[in-house]
Amino acid sequence: MNSHGPIPAVPVPVPAPMFVPVPVLVSGPVVVGVGRSAAGRGAVTWAADEAARTGRVLRLVHALKWPQTDPDEDTPRLLDDHVRVGGDIVLAQARTFVEERHPGLETETRTVDGPRARGLLEQAADASLLVVGAKRRPVVEQVLTLPPIGVQLSAHAPCPVAVVRETADPAAHAPAPRPLVVVGVDGSPGSLAALELAFAQAAAHGAVLRVVRVCRDRPGRTAAAHTAAAGRCESRLLSATAELRHRDPRVEVEHEVVFGRPVGALLGEAARARCLVVGSRGLGGFRGLLLGSVSHALIEHAECPLIVVPPGKDY
Repeated sequence: MNSHGPIPAVPVPVPAPMFVPVPVLVSGPVVVGVGRSAAGRGAVTWAADEAARTGRVLRLVHALKWPQTDPDEDTPRLLDDHVRVGGDIVLAQARTFVEERHPGLETETRTVDGPRARGLLEQAADASLLVVGAKRRPVVEQVLTLPPIGVQLSAHAPCPVAVVRETADPAAHAPAPRPLVVVGVDGSPGSLAALELAFAQAAAHGAVLRVVRVCRDRPGRTAAAHTAAAGRCESRLLSATAELRHRDPRVEVEHEVVFGRPVGALLGEAARARCLVVGSRGLGGFRGLLLGSVSHALIEHAECPLIVVPPGKDY
């Protein structure tokens, strides 16, 4: 097992010794977008730690940023060489960082032409996990510009997508005393796939798994009705996790029923988590929510890494 050094951007808790790392997800590589930004460096750190912990290959991918002129036969050779050499330097620096952090970890490097999202999706065709950094965006930018790349990738990737937030102040997001994985579950196929992955994450990282169901509170509901609704929701959570808890009793599972709005509730539950996991069809079970309020807001605001899981695969 590789030891983890200090992580300036994205803290990764040390696993509890009573847990033995197990394979997470499928056997494909962990693919991560590499750039020069702080968000990109944080994504590489998190992806390298994940690949080392789960025994998978790490694929470092850099999208070449071309000037307005297309890189065709009319592009001056000097400009072509400059862009490609710059990309090679970015990848070489990332690879050196990874090798120093995790000696012996198998790594690959790839450069891609064209839009960043398209290149990452192509490289993730055989991946078990796609990781991308996310910068903090002002509210005006969130409203007036296109969705962040995490939304684009989560909508189309064939594998889970981890969005790692740029951390302005690492001390402000101190991890819980024991690693914590939080997953939002509502019974939809997407959320059940997320539950499978979250359980595997908890097992691999020696973390507590917190399974959260968010229920909307109804005005005028009596205290007795509120208690009864909470009991029904908790019963559904216990049923959803029963097979997983039997599969590996070493994983400590918490069941939380929260009344309120999904975004605020999940952000609150995951404030000190190692990661937050949700299904790609959103808490309501509709693909459209991915580009709407719930998943979009989580991608924009989750302080911890957010993993968005597509349905229909075994993790």
